[in-house]
Amino acid sequence: MFVHKTLSQEDRVPVKAAVAAAFTFVKELYEGISLRDLLLEEIEYSDASDKWLVAFGFSVPTTKDVSTSVILPSNTSRELSRLFKTVIIDAVSGKPDSMKIITV
Repeated sequence: MFVHKTLSQEDRVPVKAAVAAAFTFVKELYEGISLRDLLLEEIEYSDASDKWLVAFGFSVPTTKDVSTSVILPSNTSRELSRLFKTVIIDAVSGKPDSMKIITV
């Protein structure tokens, strides 16, 4: 039988290192896309899984078709869409495990 032992604070990756790894991970995943206002939203340590949960919010440009008439062609407009993601960082290695969408 496996018994899960929670890491002590000294054994886990420091919170600043976890945030830095998560920040780099997001920027690399969205390479070539203009991320605006990339901000740290929340940090949480999960005792159950020994993971750092690092939440970010950022804006990405999106294209939207706007039709003003049935006869006239639609116009396209660019606007910013705000996205929120949680990056899961392994507390032992400090490496990203995954990223999840936060629905608002």
